[in-house]
Amino acid sequence: MGFEVKIDTNGSRPEVLRQLVEEKLVDYVALDFKAMAGNYWKITRSDLFLAFEKSLEFLLSSSLRFEVRTTIHSKLLTAGEIEKMEDWLREKGYTETYYLQHFNGDKETLEDLGKSQKPVLNQNDVVWRN
Repeated sequence: MGFEVKIDTNGSRPEVLRQLVEEKLVDYVALDFKAMAGNYWKITRSDLFLAFEKSLEFLLSSSLRFEVRTTIHSKLLTAGEIEKMEDWLREKGYTETYYLQHFNGDKETLEDLGKSQKPVLNQNDVVWRN
């Protein structure tokens, strides 16, 4: 049928991602970057940062088109933390656009977070989607 296939992932299963890419079953990946290692548990209630990092490293070494994005809630991530995340991505070799999405409040979360304030960032290499 000729349709392209995109997957959205938190990167927690790098071996599955690798298999999908190597078998040419996916054309594009959107990788969610939840937080740096030190904040990962606080935000996700999981210890999957190293798996995320392996997924990112695999995608960087592949020729597959992909993006990295972060959904931001002001109670979970500060502007400074977001800037550190962008710097870390650049250090890893990610040179494409880093997309930010402001939390919109209509999704179920691990705890009641209330309303989020959109942070003010001084970064030129990020794009807000909403």
